[in-house]
Amino acid sequence: MNAFDDLFEGKSGIYQFTMSHLPEGRIFRKEEDYIYGVNSLALATTVTPVQLLGYVLMSNHLHLLLKGIYLACCEFYYFIIRRLRRMLSKEYQLSGVLHESAFNVSAVTDRQMFVNELAYILRNAYKARLGSPYSYRWSSADVYFNPWRDRIRGTALSTMSQPQLRKLLKSHRPVPGQWEQIDGCIMNRCFVDYPYVEKALGDSLALFDKLRVYDLESAVRLSHGFAENVRFSDFQLQEKIRVICQNEYHVSSLHQLDRRSLFLLARTLVRRFGAGKSQLRRLLSLSNDILDQLL
Repeated sequence: MNAFDDLFEGKSGIYQFTMSHLPEGRIFRKEEDYIYGVNSLALATTVTPVQLLGYVLMSNHLHLLLKGIYLACCEFYYFIIRRLRRMLSKEYQLSGVLHESAFNVSAVTDRQMFVNELAYILRNAYKARLGSPYSYRWSSADVYFNPWRDRIRGTALSTMSQPQLRKLLKSHRPVPGQWEQIDGCIMNRCFVDYPYVEKALGDSLALFDKLRVYDLESAVRLSHGFAENVRFSDFQLQEKIRVICQNEYHVSSLHQLDRRSLFLLARTLVRRFGAGKSQLRRLLSLSNDILDQLL
């Protein structure tokens, strides 16, 4: 297991699990591999006390957003890795390419981080130029705030025989009969806890706004503790300040912010972009004493 300081101390929390990219080769090579991956996620929700809040499968890695006790979330992840190892061994005669310990994990501690992490996961296909977050088939994007979600009907698993189910899932594990599948793939609405996500976000605008933010990756890297790898010039930060003022504070310039908003902006610049005290002093005209209190 990765060394990880569990901020929730054994209580239920939200975590993002990121599989380390394979240095060579791919995990998912054809449509059947991706279907196997999605169905493995569905199966994992039946064997571990964990809520799957979001996911994306890319050719050489995956991201999961899980809610539960940390050790149970690890078991969820290990279940997926073991299933993928079996697939790679059977289909491609590959072994030793996936390791249970090869992942990164971060604890999600507030609503802003939650929406950042989810949007970061769903944007993977867009970053890889494979399609928009909503058009990419191998993620959970289609279930959130989707008015058509329940109108698309698949084949209920209860109508299938046991041999058909074993062939579909490549497993003998029992699954809910009300689950539905289309073209062999369990539908996201059956196993992704979208009601929790929608309640946590409140409305679709919060997620959509983050899906289109160009600097989201920097914000997420900073929340994962990689701030030392991200540096922005004063000019770049000035542009980010302008965008934040317009999008989050609904003012046209920094000078229209009240004192409390200015302090919140300073903390945002540190958290998202790794801004240092000297930059904040120059850009926001804040004294060292105030910065010491804020940071």
